[in-house]
Amino acid sequence: MNKQKMIRHVVSLLGLLLFVFIAVGSVDDSGESGGSTRPTRPRGSSSTQWFQGGNLHKATVSEWKNASYQNKLATSADWLSATKWKGHLTSPDDFDRLKLKAQMLVNAVDEVISGQQVDYLHVAEIAVALVNMSNDFSP
Repeated sequence: MNKQKMIRHVVSLLGLLLFVFIAVGSVDDSGESGGSTRPTRPRGSSSTQWFQGGNLHKATVSEWKNASYQNKLATSADWLSATKWKGHLTSPDDFDRLKLKAQMLVNAVDEVISGQQVDYLHVAEIAVALVNMSNDFSP
């Protein structure tokens, strides 16, 4: 990689990091913008399995942009249940709260990547940065 391409790459990553910081600060608890362990709902719950079917764990930003909202939501739930939510999914109410947090994560990732020329990045890297830099995604 020549020096100019490396500089452009570094500037692009710094710009993306800036957008991550902005997105973390603009997501509220309602989920609105301003190799994982999959969650399993406790037995006896008849609610739709909204958290199943996510397959974007290794997706690029380009693939994420073209994925369905359901796929993004289920993948976000997987990421959260394998990290900050590990061991916290013991009741149907926990799954309701996880859904809100997964919606927030989908919105935050979408906000970070909107308008950016970062289609080659893996979306998991962005999600990890968002989850690690914000307390908003905790149980």
